[in-house]
Amino acid sequence: MIPIVDFDRFLMGFSLAVHIILASVGIALPVVIVLAEIIGIRKNDRHFTVMARRLSLALVVLFAVGTASGTLVALELFLLWPKFMALVGQVAILPVYIEVFAFFLESIFLAIYIYSWDKFRNRYAHALVGVAVAVGAVASGILITLLNSFMNTPVGFNIPVYLQNGTVTGIQPLAVFSSPASSIEVMHVVATSYFAGTFIFCAYMALMLLRSDALTKDYYRKGLALTFGILIFATFASIFTGAISINTLAKIQPEKYAAFEGNLAPVVDAPEIIGGILVNGTLKDYIAIPGLQGMLLGNESAPVPGLSQYPSGTRPPFVVHDMFDAMVFLGFGFGLFIIGVFLMEVFRLKPFERRWVLRLFVVAGVFAVALLELGWAAAEIARQPWIIYNVMLVSQAANYSSSVVPFAILFVIVYILILPFTMFVLLRVFKDRPLPADLVSK
Repeated sequence: MIPIVDFDRFLMGFSLAVHIILASVGIALPVVIVLAEIIGIRKNDRHFTVMARRLSLALVVLFAVGTASGTLVALELFLLWPKFMALVGQVAILPVYIEVFAFFLESIFLAIYIYSWDKFRNRYAHALVGVAVAVGAVASGILITLLNSFMNTPVGFNIPVYLQNGTVTGIQPLAVFSSPASSIEVMHVVATSYFAGTFIFCAYMALMLLRSDALTKDYYRKGLALTFGILIFATFASIFTGAISINTLAKIQPEKYAAFEGNLAPVVDAPEIIGGILVNGTLKDYIAIPGLQGMLLGNESAPVPGLSQYPSGTRPPFVVHDMFDAMVFLGFGFGLFIIGVFLMEVFRLKPFERRWVLRLFVVAGVFAVALLELGWAAAEIARQPWIIYNVMLVSQAANYSSSVVPFAILFVIVYILILPFTMFVLLRVFKDRPLPADLVSK
């Protein structure tokens, strides 16, 4: 029988794996919509105006499903991790409260945006309403990320006293907004959300361009060009913030850093370790690039963190090293792909008219989602066995009652159905509103 705590872990991980896709799309899509509307106004281009209007219908569906998904995740936090939420409720709950107001901002302005297309004399004023939707969406993501950064670098209360007798004292509720991990984690989460969410629509535009006819070809080509423009910035922002994040880990979460890099022991002038299998405590079958790790950290003379420095019971699983290598490999590949397409565009090689490039966009969209999931999973698994780093173990926070199992199974079923259901609803929405009809109507 699976231990209850591992069942809780699985359910939370599975739920978040689904929700993070919806959340990333919900953060990126309003930006695509607003830019499409503004370009449509400035250039008097009907393709972009229709694009903004049609994608806003998709946003309504995704917003509704994402809200339901987020509500289930919130319920799971209380159901599966009661002791964790008891501590968070005293120390770090403020971002969650404020996130409710961000949700209200997004939902109110989304309703205004959808139902007021023809109500504004100044069309830019309508686009400004869309900006408010985009701000509300990203604000929700930022506020929830602040709670996660608290889990990685807890602040805002007297930790030694809490570890000694379980009493929460010295509470500073505003400290959660400036924990050591907060700034870089927020920047990286926002960048990767725009990256993955935009890439999904980039892949969609490429797929539909492959299937397009003479009437719809320009629409999808312009949609691909727009999303690719956003993607250029999002990709390199993700790579840049990811590199800073890894260096920051060496200081604030050295165990996680050591696990990511595959460092079994502290070493001066450390090599960058690629691959490898851990056999009886010895790393085998790996590639080492001499001195690169120390150079990237900016201090070759100082030893890098190593897993042997920490108690065996609190070391992250070594599998996160392979996950980290896969992230770096995919990130490097995406960087080359984006640069290649950009250079093709600069030299007027018309990449969006080449079928092999469009097929690569479709495949890359799948890998972009995989990279998002991989990055999230690696970051969370590498904090194990802690739910709050150096404060509370997952095993201490879990609900061990078998009564949660039926509810948990129900949640799993719901999450299995969420993405197919969402796709079905979106297909029905656009089937009832064919693109050719929108393009030719006045």
